[in-house]
Amino acid sequence: MEKQATLKEKFSVLGYRTASRPIRSVAGDERSRCGLSKVEFMEKVRQSNEACQRGDFQEAVWLYSDALQADPQNCILYSNRSGAFLKLGQHQAALEDAEKACGLNPKWPKGYGSPKALVGFLPFEKV
Repeated sequence: MEKQATLKEKFSVLGYRTASRPIRSVAGDERSRCGLSKVEFMEKVRQSNEACQRGDFQEAVWLYSDALQADPQNCILYSNRSGAFLKLGQHQAALEDAEKACGLNPKWPKGYGSPKALVGFLPFEKV
């Protein structure tokens, strides 16, 4: 009988893991299409997460974008960049990234934060 994988085992910054599809390395020993090594890629991700934590969401968007050039199929990066766009008030971009994250991996729960992005489009009347 196969053991149930924990969320940490299922999801990683390098992509979604399944039994049939092992986690895909960004660069391995080689450089990716955008010229980042695996170490450089992980550093971009770390820096982007730190930028979000300190509230520098524009910097985080740039860093997530750099990381996405190295791994454009990474739903976690799209989800995180969506959150940064949302904090910047860029609701359309946040929604597009959330939809991209869901399209890449429908099982990724954070991708479904897109209703938050929709709130920016709703007209509110003052009470």
